[in-house]
Amino acid sequence: MRQPRVQRATARRHALALAVLVALVSLVHLWLTQEVAQHLAAPTSAQDQRIQRMEAVYVSEMRLTAPPVAAPPAAAPPAPARRTRPGRKPSPPKAAPSAPEAAASAPASSSEGIDVAGSAPLSDDAPSEPLTASASASPPSSAPASVAQPASELSSTATAASAAQGGATAQAPANGFVWPAAARVRFKMNGNYRGPIQGQGVVEWVRQGSQYQVHLDATVGPSFAPIGSWNLSSQGRITPQGLQPERYENVNRLLIRSGAPKAIQFDTAEVLLPDGQKLPRPPGVQDPISQMIHLAYQFILHPSLAQAGQRIELPIASLRKVEVIAYDVLGEEVLDTPIGAVPTVHVRPKRLVEDNNNLSLELWFAPGLQYLPVRMMVRQGNANFMELRMNGAPQMGATPPSAPAAAP
Repeated sequence: MRQPRVQRATARRHALALAVLVALVSLVHLWLTQEVAQHLAAPTSAQDQRIQRMEAVYVSEMRLTAPPVAAPPAAAPPAPARRTRPGRKPSPPKAAPSAPEAAASAPASSSEGIDVAGSAPLSDDAPSEPLTASASASPPSSAPASVAQPASELSSTATAASAAQGGATAQAPANGFVWPAAARVRFKMNGNYRGPIQGQGVVEWVRQGSQYQVHLDATVGPSFAPIGSWNLSSQGRITPQGLQPERYENVNRLLIRSGAPKAIQFDTAEVLLPDGQKLPRPPGVQDPISQMIHLAYQFILHPSLAQAGQRIELPIASLRKVEVIAYDVLGEEVLDTPIGAVPTVHVRPKRLVEDNNNLSLELWFAPGLQYLPVRMMVRQGNANFMELRMNGAPQMGATPPSAPAAAP
C-alpha cells in the first residue's frame, strides 16, 4: 500500500513541475510576440517613422595628410598687350565698370545641387566617390594659409550657420573640400555608469548626393555578447553652411529588450521633441550627433576658428529642449593613437544655462584626418561619463547607387 502512495505523490510533483514549466515558456513566448509586434507595427505618424540606414562599402584606410583649407581663387591671366600701327596713337583703355555694373553683368550662380568641390555641383544622381585628393593636398607655399573671415565676424557667422538654408540644395563655397561618400571611425570605450563600464563604439558618416546620415553606435560589454547598446542617428541635408538635420533618433537596448526610439523631428519652422513639445527652429540648429560633423566643417570653412581662445556658439536640440551651447577651443593637443601621434583640436562645450541632467560632448578633432573626431568624452553630471578613443585608422568607402536615403 505504501509504494503506490509514494508513486502517486511523485507523479503529482512531476505534473506540477511540468505545468509550471509550460506556463513559463508560454509567458516568454507571449512577451516575445508582443515585442516583435511592437517592432513590426506600421508607423502612424511622422514622429514614428524610423531612419532607414544607408549602406556603405569600405575600401581603404585614411592616412594623415595636410588638413583641408579654403583655397584662394585662381588669379586671372594678364590681358595681352594691344598692338598699334606705326603713326597711330593707342586708344585709351576703357574705364573699369562700377561695382553695380559688374554685379549686374556677372552670370547668376546655379542653385541646383551642392558644389562642395568647386566644380560640377553634386546632385542626388551623382556617383558617390570615396574621397577627393584635393581635400588633402598641401596648399602652394605662395598661397595664404586661410581665407577665413576676420575674427570679429566669425562668431556671427558660426551662430547664424543656416541663414541661407532656404533651398533644399544650394551651391557651397569652392574651398577644395569634397564631402566623402562614407567614413567610419572605430573607438575603444571606457567609462562609468553606476560602476565601471567598457565596450566599443563606431561613428559613421554616409552621404548620397546632398543627403547625409551620421550614426554613433556604442555597446557595453564584449562585442560578441554585449549587455547593452546606445544608438544615435541623425539624418538631413548638406548645405553650404554645414548640416541641416531633418530627424534624430536615440535607441537604448539592455540585453534583448529594446527601449522605444526617442526622436526629434526638424520641420521648416519648428522642432518637435519626443514629449510632443513644438519649439521654434533656430537658424543653424543641430542635434546631439550632427553637431560633431557640423563643427568639423566650420573649421574647414574658417581655419582660424581652430586657434586657442576661439568660441563657437550653436543651438542644439536635445531630447528635452533646445538650447545654445558655447564650444570653447582649448588649442592643439597631440594624442597617442594606434596610427601614431595625431595632432588634434580640443573643443569643450559650455552650457549657457547649466543642467546636470543633459549630456555634454567634449571633442578632439584631427585636422590631418579630415577633421574627424578621434576622441570623445560624453558626460552626464559629475559621475557618469563615457570616453571613446580611436582604435585604428579611419576607413573610407562608397555607397551603392541604389541605397535608400530615408524610410518610406
